[in-house]
Amino acid sequence: MSKAVRLVDTAQIVDEFTTSKPRVSAWSNDPDSGFPPVHHTEGRKKFWEYDKVAAFFASRTNAARTLPASVLEADQDKLLTKREASQLLGYKTTTVIDGYRRNRPGYFPEPDEDVDKPLWRRGTIVAWAKSRPGKGRRTSHPAKPATPLPDVDVDGDPDELLGTAHAAALLGYSSRASFSSALYQGLIPQLPDPDVPFTPGRGAKKLWKRSTLVAAARKRGTLPRPDEQDLVGAAQAAQILGYTDSTSFTSALYHGHLPDLTEPDAFEMRQGSDGPPQQRRWSRARVEELARRRTQAPDTEG
Repeated sequence: MSKAVRLVDTAQIVDEFTTSKPRVSAWSNDPDSGFPPVHHTEGRKKFWEYDKVAAFFASRTNAARTLPASVLEADQDKLLTKREASQLLGYKTTTVIDGYRRNRPGYFPEPDEDVDKPLWRRGTIVAWAKSRPGKGRRTSHPAKPATPLPDVDVDGDPDELLGTAHAAALLGYSSRASFSSALYQGLIPQLPDPDVPFTPGRGAKKLWKRSTLVAAARKRGTLPRPDEQDLVGAAQAAQILGYTDSTSFTSALYHGHLPDLTEPDAFEMRQGSDGPPQQRRWSRARVEELARRRTQAPDTEG
């Protein structure tokens, strides 16, 4: 079996390689930049192969650390202005250093002298250029925390349409990006195609019914199967919902007064006991949620 290709989107590249979205966009749109081609797109989101992106940044790091011999052999104690330091590092303007000092305290070296204007010894800049972190996250510039995934109510409206964030949460992924990557690579066989036809384009979204996602999550093991839940029978359900006994509960169920419980969560086979051999069972949480809603709504069973 071939090894699955790890894919990353712009946000993941920015996070892991400590760059910016505009720079990723500029490299991607420049055929001469050496940035790898887009692997595929989903709507407006682009994905690249991680290994190729890592190789791109590794090559840039190696190039940045290779300074001309003339720089290494020059007077290392000479003081350089910000513009001269920028030129030594290959920056066209001073805005890169300004950005480092403003947005990433501790990343760029402090000036060796700062009376009328900041000045750095050539040796300070050379040492930083040689030892600056390459690829990977810098501890001096922690990445922006990812948007937390939502809490998903598994007992909500089964026909409500949910997107990739809810799917990621239910199926055990840490982010929408990791879920989307796994989905594209066919690593979630338990999840069927979206319940709403997906047409790539601006603003397009993949949407599944809540019931579809819950079923997939149970198959994957990120949610307990019905037989692993706290299940209740007719007698307990009747008590929770305020019926006098299981017979009145069953009658209400039969006459359509409890549409939310028409389909049980499981069946229990009982041999050699009174009553039918196949007993219906419902999730206790599901019945209790219905009881809570019934107390907030007028009685419609009369």
